[in-house]
Amino acid sequence: MPGPPSKGHDMKILLQNSQTKHYFSLLGLWTAKPNLAYDFRHSARALDFARVNELTDVQLVIQFDDSQWDNIVPVPLQVATISS
Repeated sequence: MPGPPSKGHDMKILLQNSQTKHYFSLLGLWTAKPNLAYDFRHSARALDFARVNELTDVQLVIQFDDSQWDNIVPVPLQVATISS
C-alpha cells in the first residue's frame, strides 16, 4: 500500500462552499470545477481570506494529485466571523 504524498507531489488549498460544494475562483466567482478554483497555496491564506471577506459556510479542501489523500477541513465559525 502506498504511503502518504511526499513533498514532490502537487497540493492545492481550495475554499469550498460547504452547502453548494462550489469552489472559490477569482473575482468573487464560484465554480463547480476544482481545476478552475483559486489555489491559495497555504491554509493560512485561505483562512485569512475567509475571515477578511466574512465568508461563512466554507471549508478548506486540501487536494493532491492522488485524490485518495484529499482532505476536507471545516473552517471554524470563529475564524469565519471574527472581525478585524
